[in-house]
Amino acid sequence: MRKLFAALVLPLIAGVVAIAPSPASAAEPDPVINSAVFNNPAGSVTQQYAIYQQIARVIDRVPAGETLRLSWLDFSTPGAAGQADTAETPNLVERLTAAHQRGVNVQIILNYGSYDDADGNRIYPGLALEGELGTNTAASSFILFCRDQTGCIAKRTVYSVKAYNHNKFLLASRIVLNNGTSVSNVTFQSSGNLTTWDANTAFNNSITWSEAASYANYVTYFNDQKKFGPSLTGDDDYYQTGSTNDTYKTHFFPRHETDDNPGQATTDTMISVLNSVTCSYKGATDGLTHQTDVRVVIWGFSRTELAKKLAALAKAGCWVDVVYAAGPAADPYAYTSENVVNALKAGGTNVGLHSCGVAFSGRTLKPHSKYTLIDGAYDDDQIPRVFTGSANYTFSSLRGADETIVRVRSAAVHAQYLSNFYKVRDTCSGKIPPS
Repeated sequence: MRKLFAALVLPLIAGVVAIAPSPASAAEPDPVINSAVFNNPAGSVTQQYAIYQQIARVIDRVPAGETLRLSWLDFSTPGAAGQADTAETPNLVERLTAAHQRGVNVQIILNYGSYDDADGNRIYPGLALEGELGTNTAASSFILFCRDQTGCIAKRTVYSVKAYNHNKFLLASRIVLNNGTSVSNVTFQSSGNLTTWDANTAFNNSITWSEAASYANYVTYFNDQKKFGPSLTGDDDYYQTGSTNDTYKTHFFPRHETDDNPGQATTDTMISVLNSVTCSYKGATDGLTHQTDVRVVIWGFSRTELAKKLAALAKAGCWVDVVYAAGPAADPYAYTSENVVNALKAGGTNVGLHSCGVAFSGRTLKPHSKYTLIDGAYDDDQIPRVFTGSANYTFSSLRGADETIVRVRSAAVHAQYLSNFYKVRDTCSGKIPPS
């Protein structure tokens, strides 16, 4: 499971304040805020590592006395000390170390898989940052590894899959941009891990924003990961959501079923999301009849009831377009199950279905994003929505992992994701060559 492209200009942010210059070098551009960044694994090195660049630009702009919090599944790049730290390919170990040394509180939570490899050798980023930050979670800076074969909050095994921390987010209490503008409550959420594979082989997405309420929700979740992380017991029914009124509504997992069936539809968050979709509607501005479009890019998809819901929407008149990661030739349904594929096909001609594994320069490019786009009638409005985050559409992601999904209600952000969707889909289908 792995990871990064594009930057847009910084929109106006309510409540920003001009203060002293940023600690970051003005030679590197500011991070984008309230905007998405996507990588392009078939592009230039700069395009491949665009998400890394966004992360580094946030880290660099956190001033002394503020707090950085990171929670990730896989942090294994760079593989050893001495890798160059450049604007194009940032060395995040070096950036985090520099932040700590200038007085930033740096708090990191990683899945145990980032502690050591199968042979027991320590993985460099965790080892280096452990030496810099220490492991005392009562201190202002630390690194914490969830227990082996569990998440920090999630502890249960679901269909033989042991729990894990699958998160991929960064929180900055405040950053200072190159022109001295201060932005508080910055949240970065990605589908990508911090590995080379995620940059040069996988299609990933990220979103960065400033919103006090959703930021506070993430901080609470992070602190709960810290609280449960060292313990044998967690909270396998942790599920918490933010306010519907927030532009960025948070959903934190694991979520337990109520009937001991991990496939239970009524407690599947994404099924509940799709239950709010109306397939035919009158346009608010033109009064004409339109169809709602539902588009999905996903790495892992095993929840058949969710696939059936998408197919039902297609039969009801929605357009449903799904791009999923192809398994290897020997196991084509390794990531998305055959039952899911068959359920989607049953939706008929209103379903577009694209298995993706594109040969390119000795690599096989695949989508690692996990997002759903809704453009049309949802609840009582027609504002486009993006549901993105770390969570695949698997049983373990819903029931047995520390995961996050954020709902973004924004036509502008949806337009960014729609452009990325077409790029990924058309590359996967062969309509356009990898580039």
